[in-house]
Amino acid sequence: MPMILALLLLAAVSPVDLEKSCNGGNAADCVQLATRVHDGIGVRRDPARAADLFRKACKGKNQDACADDARALALGEGQAANPRVAIPRLEKMCKQGHARACGNLGDLFMRGLGGPQDAVRGEKLLEDACNKRDARACSNLATLAYRAGDAERAEQLAEEADDLGDPVGYAHLGDLYARTNDTVRAIVYFKHACDAGMAHGCAGHGFLLLESGIDDNKGRELLQRGCDGGDTKACEALRNPK
Repeated sequence: MPMILALLLLAAVSPVDLEKSCNGGNAADCVQLATRVHDGIGVRRDPARAADLFRKACKGKNQDACADDARALALGEGQAANPRVAIPRLEKMCKQGHARACGNLGDLFMRGLGGPQDAVRGEKLLEDACNKRDARACSNLATLAYRAGDAERAEQLAEEADDLGDPVGYAHLGDLYARTNDTVRAIVYFKHACDAGMAHGCAGHGFLLLESGIDDNKGRELLQRGCDGGDTKACEALRNPK
């Protein structure tokens, strides 16, 4: 699916409509709203609220929501972290064939939660989940590919994730290119994420426009969009301009 079409589909249902549908008992729309709230896509970023929405959708028997609810519990988003409880839940769902659970489990293993860091198993779980079209797993793999020195594969994975509805991989690449002072590529990927409505993408794009002196006015405008979307670093940059 072309990126433009993916962005149009993402924007087709407003957060207000999703919330109404979620409140009416549509668990799938609760998941979509929770994902947007978690990542700051078109709404203000609020991981604690996202955790509540994932939990609500899980009670509505949505397996993707249960996988994200367990991940939020493992990471302590909106609650006390408890990976010892969360990881067995994910392992059970993953064994039952739920791609989102496998992808979340892989992410946690890469972080070293629930035991020693297990990069081999973590990456294998992410690859399997991405191959089953789990968008977030593809985004996380994009970061791993870049860190392994394979920028081409990283960009392909980020594009695949975005086609599946997750622009986070683009924001990750923006961060990684910015850290290596590749401002041009960083701006390209931050812009992709910002165009998808992701606050962090707008914040990163704005910061680089200001830092490089390319366009101060546009930079401040984008930082404000990032701040309004819940990106705390964007707010700090606006309060304390260099």
